[in-house]
Amino acid sequence: ALAHKASPEVYKLLAENDQFRVILQVSKPGQRDQWHSHSALAGYRLSDCTSRLHTPDGKVTNPTVRKRGEVFLLPAVKSHSFENVGKTDCEAVIVERK
Repeated sequence: ALAHKASPEVYKLLAENDQFRVILQVSKPGQRDQWHSHSALAGYRLSDCTSRLHTPDGKVTNPTVRKRGEVFLLPAVKSHSFENVGKTDCEAVIVERK
């Protein structure tokens, strides 16, 4: 499922055209979103954030500290769930290739 369709309370679709989708992510402390996947993407972190990822096979990553101002470039990401395990909102702008 697309992130903004699976968890509209976390991911807000800001704009899209035939090539890209621009999404704002705001995950509250303790919030875990629904299972979703991404096409290849680029993103920019708007806040410091401590998070971990869950995969459908039951694996969970160790908490990762993500810093405001970081840019991330990722290939397509298979089904996962993002969990904010910190004390502050996790905020990022994500640009997905369609």
